[in-house]
Amino acid sequence: MSYRIVLIDFDGTLADTRRSVVACMGRTLAESGFAMPEEEKIQEVIAAGLPLDEAVAVLVPQLTPEEIPRCVETYRDRYPAIDAEHTQLFEGAHETLAALEEAGMAVVVLSNKGVRAIEATLDRFEIEVSAIIAAEPGAPMKPDPAVFHERVAPCFGARPLGDYLMVGDTRADLAFAKAAGIAACFARYGYGDASDCLALAPEHVIATLGELKALVCGPPAVTEEA
Repeated sequence: MSYRIVLIDFDGTLADTRRSVVACMGRTLAESGFAMPEEEKIQEVIAAGLPLDEAVAVLVPQLTPEEIPRCVETYRDRYPAIDAEHTQLFEGAHETLAALEEAGMAVVVLSNKGVRAIEATLDRFEIEVSAIIAAEPGAPMKPDPAVFHERVAPCFGARPLGDYLMVGDTRADLAFAKAAGIAACFARYGYGDASDCLALAPEHVIATLGELKALVCGPPAVTEEA
């Protein structure tokens, strides 16, 4: 493959954060005086890859527009401690990212999650990436293609679209790649609905994070024995 810049989603692609998200959402809603939604509803929101404010609005539709930012702030305040207790990287994360770096590729974590939470997790697991592009007030987020044109592409200058690969587990990731005109890789092991994601015809599908290494770096060289 000729990809030079790998954009990788965080929740459900690089890190297994499901338990952290569910636990933190439950604590946030309880402190705000709301009952925890049914598990099925929470899973649907996680699978959709929604930004936090949109997720809160879906889970608690009775919230007013003024109450949503307060819930978001509470969630982000509580998340670091819960994340440290529950979140793990998917198997093969360190080896895969190291291989991409060794091959001269730029790795960008591209997420609708808050940047503080991503930085804390990456620091805890001693992972370095080329850049983190995450949720910011007023900034476009996936699946809006403006994320690519306004936030990603300016980091790398004039590069052909063929240099980019978006790796993600939800419809938001794959729809973003399609709208931006770049290749997509569906992380089937993540949280997204497989039939929904495959309907977007991603160029690649991986069943484990470790498969990304072979996809973008190629198989290991075979050496002949003397």
